[in-house]
Formats: sequence, structure tokens, C-alpha cells
Amino acid sequence: MIWVILPIIFLCWGSFLNVVAYRLVAAQNFVTGRSCCPQCRHTLAWYDLIPVFSWIMLFGLCRYCKQPISLIYPSMELLTACLLTAVWYVLPRLYFPAYFIFISALLVTVSSDLQTMLISRFVTVFLIPVGILASACHLLPISLSDSLAGTLMGSLFLWCMAKLFMLWRNKEGIGQGDIDLLAFIGAFLGVIGSWFALCIAACTAALVGILYITINRLPIGKVRIPFGPFLALGAIMVLFFYHDLMYYFLLC
Repeated sequence: MIWVILPIIFLCWGSFLNVVAYRLVAAQNFVTGRSCCPQCRHTLAWYDLIPVFSWIMLFGLCRYCKQPISLIYPSMELLTACLLTAVWYVLPRLYFPAYFIFISALLVTVSSDLQTMLISRFVTVFLIPVGILASACHLLPISLSDSLAGTLMGSLFLWCMAKLFMLWRNKEGIGQGDIDLLAFIGAFLGVIGSWFALCIAACTAALVGILYITINRLPIGKVRIPFGPFLALGAIMVLFFYHDLMYYFLLC
């Protein structure tokens, strides 16, 4: 029975994460105020907020103003349910509380970065102590020193890259939010984990960027692509496939 209940609970949690992502970047109060349509500002009824189901029944349109509801919302709900269910069944249960926070924060950064190209420090920098404390209490499969080093190396490496890019092109290439995000990833995955996540992110972002520019015939340098979702993708792949990545890396 739990295999039915858990995905439903995680779907609802994904709906809450959508609210968190929206209100963080919009600087809205989390305690007061019902959810409303971002277009017409009409307060939404409870039957408009059923995860995934409401979006399907409304054909992806607001009930009141008929403006499109972003596909990001149901996608994030489904992704939350799939990832957290996979963490529950695939990874050791001892690590579930820490990874629950880790995955949730990553999904909030993906949602906010895709919609606004902003990443709130409330779900990156402010949660770094959680990863460090979890590693110290053996609630993560990394040591305390690895967590601290991962945090430091992650932020320092991207910070240096950002400064070099600024000197080379005289414009920002890597945002502070991405630097904070990699530091957060390092706190939960350690030095090697954060390095793998960055490599995966860089490769996938480059591939997507090249395809996007080629398909749309856009000039190079005129396209801005949020890097946060690619870092989150890299972190999630490391979380589930760390040993496989290590195996193929050592073979090379």
C-alpha cells in the first residue's frame, strides 16, 4: 500500500515546492495568502490546486483568465514524485531525510531558475549547514571533511571561472546563484560528487546551448541559458549513479 501512498504524498510535496519557488523569487509571504493565478491574480480554489490532475482538467489554462499555465508546474510535481520515490526505494533509508531536503532544494532552484533565471539563497547557502551537519552525524555517505571541502571547492572553482570570464568578455557569464548552488551541492555530495555534477552540467548545457542556437539560428553570445537546472541534473545523476561514474572515470 505504501507504494501507492508515497507517490501521492510526494506529488503534493511537489505542488508545495512550486509555491515555494514562486514566492521566493516574488518575495511573497509564505504564511498568509492563498495561491492565485500569476496572470489575473484571481485566488484559486482548492480544486484548481490538485497536483497534475487540475492542470490536465483545465487543459493547461487558468479557469478565470484562460491564460496558459506553465508546463513547469505539473512537470515539477511529477519530477518530485518520481525522484523522491526513487530515493526512498533505491538509496539507503538512513540517508533519506538529508536527500529529501537535498532533492527538494534542487527542484526549487530548477523551477525558479527556469522561470526567472534567479536562484534564492534560502535554498542554497542557507541549507549548506544542513549538509555539513548531516555528514557529521553520519546521515550522508560522506565525511565531515569531505562535505566542508566540497562546499569550499565548489564555490571557489565557479567563482574563479566567473572572474576569468568577466576579465575575458567584460560581462557576467556565471551568476552568483550558480556559485551558491554548486557550494550547496558540494556540502551534500562532497568534492568528487560536486566535480562530477559540474562536469555533467557543463557538457549537457553546452550540448543544449549548441542545439538551441543551431535550431533557432541565433548568434553566439546573444543567448542566455540558465545553468542551475543543469547543475541540478548533474547532482541528481551523481546521487543515483555515483559508483557507475567512478567506475567509468577510473577506466578512462
